[in-house]
Amino acid sequence: MAKVTILGSGNAACAYSAYLGKRGHEVRLYDAPRFESNLTPIREYGGMDMEGADTGFGPISMVTTDIQQAVKGVKVLMVVLPAFGHKPMAEQLAPYLEDGQIIVLNPGAVFGALEFLNTLRRCGCQKNILMGELASNIFACRRVGPTRVNIFGKKAVMETACIPASRTEEMIQELSVFFPDTYVPVPNVIHTSLSYTNLVIHPAGSILNMGRIEWTHGHYRFYWEGLTPGVCRNIERVDAERVAVGAALGAKLDTGMDIFHRYYGHPERKTFYDFFSKSEVNDSVDNPASAPTDLKSRYITEDFPYALVPLMAVGKAAGVETPVMDSLTTLASVANEEDYRATGRTLESLGLDGLSPAQIVDRFVNGI
Repeated sequence: MAKVTILGSGNAACAYSAYLGKRGHEVRLYDAPRFESNLTPIREYGGMDMEGADTGFGPISMVTTDIQQAVKGVKVLMVVLPAFGHKPMAEQLAPYLEDGQIIVLNPGAVFGALEFLNTLRRCGCQKNILMGELASNIFACRRVGPTRVNIFGKKAVMETACIPASRTEEMIQELSVFFPDTYVPVPNVIHTSLSYTNLVIHPAGSILNMGRIEWTHGHYRFYWEGLTPGVCRNIERVDAERVAVGAALGAKLDTGMDIFHRYYGHPERKTFYDFFSKSEVNDSVDNPASAPTDLKSRYITEDFPYALVPLMAVGKAAGVETPVMDSLTTLASVANEEDYRATGRTLESLGLDGLSPAQIVDRFVNGI
């Protein structure tokens, strides 16, 4: 068994920690001091219980707000945070990283690995590290109590890449100790970022239901009820624009439906509507309130500025129009009175401003 540090204390971080602890790994769980209330009950209990697709107790050997203690001597660091937490976590990590460590974002949203690496270098960290990202979270899960997490489902495979791209297989060898036969190498982090399926489903599914979200405070089934045929036609267009941007950057991407079939099965469900109106993993008869409770949900405040915005920006640089993504972003920005095109991951913040498409690809492949 091996050591691993989980950075974060939300739903997915708790699932990763409990799942790996149950399997005998030495798990360290870290989050910033302002999240101490998330950590205290786990520390006192000694771990977390799981229910759902996996059950039992997962011991967690260290629960701490001391980041130096959390990462010292640990080769694999799994960042399990919303995308808006990536840059702050990189700033916290920078002084304490060691040569040879692997940092993997679970997931990176869109271009998270590049932003994380840029931030480390800006903060003066020149250690020899591998900077990787997954295309999605391995678990569909929710923390349902101070020391309990419900795992709705686990993805069978996960697209994985790192910067520099030439070392992805090396990184996967180390990660496979924790999730055997799960990590699938892809050519570079363009593929992992643009295979981030939240960007396909959440923005359109939320904004085109914004009246219902505000009226019911999320008391409806987001997937079964909210993803109607008309909403799904917009989702299909978002997916097509995503694939077109990938093609302009030399990345041949699977369609969203191909990805969901690979993750969860059910190839007989051919369309987004067929799939999500029946999805056992995403909704259930026992969970009538699975939708966002307001328009400040991560489905909007994460998946617009940290997914659609950078994808559209790189698409524009490569000469690809994204009219449906653009329209949805305008609606979201007006609804929340925030210009997500300005506050999200921009070409400037990613260090890609003024680069040609070929230079942009090189930056993702080789880093800075």
